[in-house]
Amino acid sequence: MTKSRTGGANAVRKAIETAEIVPPPSIVPEAARRDLVMLEDGLYRRERELFWVCAPFKVEAETIDEANNYGLLLSWKDRDGNLREEVFGREMFAGECGELRARLSAGGLTAMSDLKSRQTFAAYLNTIATPTRARVVGRTGWHQIGTARVFVLPNQVIGEGHQRVILQAAARGHALYASAGTLDDWQRKVAAVAVGNTSMVFAISCAFAGPLLTLTGNEGGGFHLEGKSKGGKTTVLRAAASVWGGTQKDGAHGFVKSWRSTDNGLEAVAAAHNDALLCIDELGQTDGKSIGNTAYMLGNGVAKLRSDRNGLAREQVTWRLIFLSTGEVGLAQKAAEARQTVKAGQEVRFVGVGFEAIEQVHDEESVPMFLAALQRDLQRCYGTAGPAFVRGIIQHLGADPKYSDRLRERLNDMVAAWLSIHPGAANQVSDVARRFALVALAGELAGEVGVTGWPAGVAEEASARLFRSWLAARGSSGAREDMQAIEQLRAFVGAHGISRFEKWERDKRPNSEGDIVAETAPVERGAVQHRAGWRRWIEEEDGKGYWRYYLTREAMAEALLGLDFRAAVKVLADAGHITRDRDGKSTVLRRPPGVEKNMRLFEVRSTILGAGVDDLDDGAGA
Repeated sequence: MTKSRTGGANAVRKAIETAEIVPPPSIVPEAARRDLVMLEDGLYRRERELFWVCAPFKVEAETIDEANNYGLLLSWKDRDGNLREEVFGREMFAGECGELRARLSAGGLTAMSDLKSRQTFAAYLNTIATPTRARVVGRTGWHQIGTARVFVLPNQVIGEGHQRVILQAAARGHALYASAGTLDDWQRKVAAVAVGNTSMVFAISCAFAGPLLTLTGNEGGGFHLEGKSKGGKTTVLRAAASVWGGTQKDGAHGFVKSWRSTDNGLEAVAAAHNDALLCIDELGQTDGKSIGNTAYMLGNGVAKLRSDRNGLAREQVTWRLIFLSTGEVGLAQKAAEARQTVKAGQEVRFVGVGFEAIEQVHDEESVPMFLAALQRDLQRCYGTAGPAFVRGIIQHLGADPKYSDRLRERLNDMVAAWLSIHPGAANQVSDVARRFALVALAGELAGEVGVTGWPAGVAEEASARLFRSWLAARGSSGAREDMQAIEQLRAFVGAHGISRFEKWERDKRPNSEGDIVAETAPVERGAVQHRAGWRRWIEEEDGKGYWRYYLTREAMAEALLGLDFRAAVKVLADAGHITRDRDGKSTVLRRPPGVEKNMRLFEVRSTILGAGVDDLDDGAGA
């Protein structure tokens, strides 16, 4: 295509000399400037004539990302006249810029595809430079830009920086941080009616906890609201989601994700909710085999390590967030569906909380009417509270250089007060208490900066109450592994007491007349298969009897599968469920019937069948 084919060489030369050039905000070498020119209707290359290469675009800024890689921020109008912007790394300028041209084409920029036009396009981009700079970040949340701390969302940057900040994330579309209504609308319709409803206050407070993770130096993690269907869990989850966003079609529910997502899908979603709240509904829809790994992944904040097309390790996606989940079943029950057990690290990162039913309906006549009205309001009020909270925090950070330190002190004091009645609480319990306390602090701060309108103490009371409920349901402030050792051995003996333990009948004892008789034992039927050991009937002087179990090492390892074997055996011995010999060993020398010589066995007392977490701690529910 040519600008003019009819005026002859002189006309072409005159057109070139008199053409109105729209200079890009760039520094182009003189040699390149003679061959390339951007006019109002597009990029041209100069030969004897002007040859059109592509539709016009503009270089808005030269960018640099967190890994110090450079790029260009380009803007153009698509085929419908809409203005578009995108950052392209300079590594995409190599060769004929195939990937870059494909992305621009998908974005509605029209271009010629012949070889010389492709070369012209690549040459133009490679010679452009501009003094305007922009900073590219790969995730939402807090970023330090020079001396300024800013909070980045897909649709806005909160805080004052000296240069433009651009979110360039692969998953930016997953975080729908749109807004509807005003903050005052949200306060009256959502925050106000949460007061008096423990789970709703707690859920909304969770939404404000995300931005505090970085400021207080805490790791991410989440909570799972567990309860019966139709109790209001999903509506409460949407109330929490309304703090950050939603969609025009679905209201605050548009910010909620589904547990149907795969591990890989959740990685991108989690990164898009960094320093904020991730809401996930209906745990029952996920696969029990993957839920444990998912709990670790969301809490640890690190995606799987992957390779690029050249076999080199890609930069890992990371995040730090609070997630809030709902479901009729909990983590342990879901894992059990896949015949898996919950590990201590999973329990700490994925804290199950019993859902508290709606307690206050405010101006409505019933719980169903309250939930229906709230759902209508959540369709129209969302996305204003989160940014307002961050702006309030930034104001405090600017006014008080030690504000983060003061937040940590408040958090530490709260945790210490909660655990004061549980001296010696395991680190796992302390970690969970800290996350509950962080949620309490976030809810209190949201009231202090004028976002929720809640009276002082409302958020802390809700979090403290749910923490006490969690600890009571857990049954102990001891380590989860210690509890599991008792629970697993009790379950093993209880399940296999008859089928896998051979009855020990060799021993003799004198009767009241002095005759030697075989020990008596309850009459049972059935053969022993896959023997785990022996069981011996012990009869006390008062006539009461009980079984004592003798497990082989292999059987004990099977019973304690998934635990640290030595540590678990020590816990059982310390609790008195395993007999120690005179030398303090956890096994005893015994010669079971049918065995030619003594062998070392674990002697398990029948107390294991009635054992519970009270063997470890009796103050959990205090």
